[in-house]
Amino acid sequence: MYGLYQIVYFTIIDILRMFKSPFFLLIISIIYYQYKKHTKRPLMATLNSLFFGAIGGIIATVAFLYLQVYLIPMDFIYILIVAIILSLIDTRFICFSYGGSLVVLSHLIFGFPQVDAYELMLLVAVLHMVEAVLIILSGNHQNSIAYFPINFEEVGGYVFNRIWPLTLVLFIGDTMIRPITVIALLSYGDFTVSYSPKRKTVLSGIILFFYGLILFKITLLKISPYLPPILAIIGHEFIIHLNKYRERTRVPLYTIPKRGIRVFHVKNNSIAKKLGISKGDIVLRINDLEVKEQKDLLDLERLKQDSYKIEFFNLKKGLVVKTYRGKRKNLGIVTLPKVL
Repeated sequence: MYGLYQIVYFTIIDILRMFKSPFFLLIISIIYYQYKKHTKRPLMATLNSLFFGAIGGIIATVAFLYLQVYLIPMDFIYILIVAIILSLIDTRFICFSYGGSLVVLSHLIFGFPQVDAYELMLLVAVLHMVEAVLIILSGNHQNSIAYFPINFEEVGGYVFNRIWPLTLVLFIGDTMIRPITVIALLSYGDFTVSYSPKRKTVLSGIILFFYGLILFKITLLKISPYLPPILAIIGHEFIIHLNKYRERTRVPLYTIPKRGIRVFHVKNNSIAKKLGISKGDIVLRINDLEVKEQKDLLDLERLKQDSYKIEFFNLKKGLVVKTYRGKRKNLGIVTLPKVL
């Protein structure tokens, strides 16, 4: 236990030192820029990623030290080169599963590059398990609304774009083993039209964790050096296609109704929240006026009324009519627009 305490302590010290590195600041700037394109709160999203990335880095460091995973710097360079080439085909191929596995297969088949196939596949497996934990803990933060063509109809859903900078300590070298602090970027890109954001990310995280665990066990067994990299690629592709199949076959939560407006989000401390309106409901009329788009709600709020009669449809309760009288508040309804 004392040894574990020392590992965590010195890892935290190394992470704090890395925070002052110009290279690390450049990485954070890039992450901030990416979040700025997808969220209204890029600074908060970046700080969130930094915090959970530090946690992930500690977990990965402890795992690598106990597994005695030793690598040389060129291993990362080979993976980086392959990842850059693959990203030109599709950005999802930037994952360690593809870059690391192809480097290992090249080594096994052609004898180049000179890498330790066993150590690299352990690295790939552990990083995927760490990524799974981060997805469960914070994958649904800063999600954004998007629209998807499902079964010849446009439906609303959520898009997840998360990046975590893992600052971790690895032991490297081929003759003299020494510790070095490195940064590994883990990214999570996903979508859903049929799950709530939290349920989706928890489910995705659990599936990814078992994928990493199976890959980890297969690597440890040393059945065949070819089996782990092949399993890594096939398994990762299976997860991606399984996710797309689930979303195509499940009933979408947020279809665009022919009448009224679909509720996509209900704000806290609002009239809608007090009346029991929830995600997925269809608001039909407010104060006997038919509502067709978000602009209708804004027009009603400008009147600053203290009384609202709202007619809405709930999947469980059916048609519901409720009245609010009291302190002036926002309606608090975020709708799914009828047009893209």
